[in-house]
Amino acid sequence: MNRYFIFIRIVLASCLLGSLGGEILPVFAQADELMEPSLPKEERLPTTSKTKQLQALLRQGLQYVRLGDYANAIAIYQQAAGIDQANSQLLGGMGYLLARQGRFPEAIQAYQSALSIDPNDPDFYDGLGYSYARAGNNANAITAYSSAIALEPKNVKYHLGLGVVLLREKDYPRVLRIYKQVLALDPKNAEAVVLMGSSLLQQQLWDESINFLQSAIPHFPKRNELSLQLAIAYINKGENQEAEKLLTQILRQNPNNLTAKFQLSQIQEKDGRLTEALTGYRQLVRLNPNAIAAKIGIGRILLAKENYQEAVSVYQELNRLDPDNPDILYYLGLALKKSNQTEKATTILKESRDLYQQNQNPKGIEQVDQLLAQ
Repeated sequence: MNRYFIFIRIVLASCLLGSLGGEILPVFAQADELMEPSLPKEERLPTTSKTKQLQALLRQGLQYVRLGDYANAIAIYQQAAGIDQANSQLLGGMGYLLARQGRFPEAIQAYQSALSIDPNDPDFYDGLGYSYARAGNNANAITAYSSAIALEPKNVKYHLGLGVVLLREKDYPRVLRIYKQVLALDPKNAEAVVLMGSSLLQQQLWDESINFLQSAIPHFPKRNELSLQLAIAYINKGENQEAEKLLTQILRQNPNNLTAKFQLSQIQEKDGRLTEALTGYRQLVRLNPNAIAAKIGIGRILLAKENYQEAVSVYQELNRLDPDNPDILYYLGLALKKSNQTEKATTILKESRDLYQQNQNPKGIEQVDQLLAQ
């Protein structure tokens, strides 16, 4: 089967922090999207199976994989494993299926078992690196991806997988090296450009980001991710008009681009265009009911419009969704205080202060103290 890329959206999400004041929509913060491990390949099935039954099972399992029916595919592969327990491709296929189901500890074990039989298969290291990264073990993910690269140094996918994990680790010099290595192998690789743009944004190098992205976008005009990165850089530079032009352009092409819609709503809110911003935030919530930062925005605007009771309801719902979020508690306390529920407000604000203190957020502590003193 052909290898394919799952675009590195995680990189973009990790860079929104600077522009959102610490509030990132959970739907955008999928820092575990990575690039999926290599699919089981039909041409790599054993040419001489122990039995015809094994061959038939493996083909049936691959059919389920192609249909996205991973539960049935796993059941078939487990049945096949009972026939041939030393088949590395079978174990690697199990690793892939388990990873797709989010069962990363089991996927790691399956890939390790496959590698114990065939330590020279780079795809197994690729899947192992993916599974480690999804399980939050970046150090082992880096080791696994590096092993894949050592076995197949011209495989761009392995380099990009390593680059994503290095970006998580804030190892920016090595990310730069990965970017250069990928472009040396594939000068038109858009994913490498996104990776580099994300690295610059994450370092808050706004001028460098703008220069880099302005130069890159003409070469990849269909990659809205790059335009979105440029918009984020503009926002952090305070150039909201330039950012709004880009975001409007992106939304014209893809009205359901949640990140662009959220950024645009943020700009509108900051500019005092509260009705437009409120409409944008509500559209986001309709598209993604778990969009916490958009709901926080709705609550802020309700506060600004002095609709305190509705704001209380919004923040109470948010508190149920995310009980340890100090920003939500702060706004809930503010809404309660404005609606003359002083005792409840004080209790909530003290909880918010404690969480800000745990998170070592002095600005948060200061804003709570100011509100309590009023």
